[in-house]
Amino acid sequence: MVRESFVELLGQRGYELVEATDGEQALTIMRRRPCALAIVDVMMPTMGGLEFRQELQAIAPSVKILFVTGQPDKFEQLVEDDPDFAEGRMNVLFKPVHPVKLLAEVERLIGPPEASA
Repeated sequence: MVRESFVELLGQRGYELVEATDGEQALTIMRRRPCALAIVDVMMPTMGGLEFRQELQAIAPSVKILFVTGQPDKFEQLVEDDPDFAEGRMNVLFKPVHPVKLLAEVERLIGPPEASA
């Protein structure tokens, strides 16, 4: 449901979107057609968001990643030793994500819709 609301909101704003139901499907898509940004839930079926990040960086290192999680404490435990997290280079939003905050973060990371295409 969260994914569907993000797709609807970002699509209405003019972002070009590709939707995947899990990390494996997303990697398959990214191998064929990398994009500017992947919005990734930390807890996904088939592979977690952090594993997805490692795989994605190996095939498409320029893709920015925006993590979304409803478990901020667990997320911080998972990434506490990650240098990107320690140095503030990891992008994360905590559920529930307000639409204005999502749009602002996406624009900060990849620019307005016309710049992301």
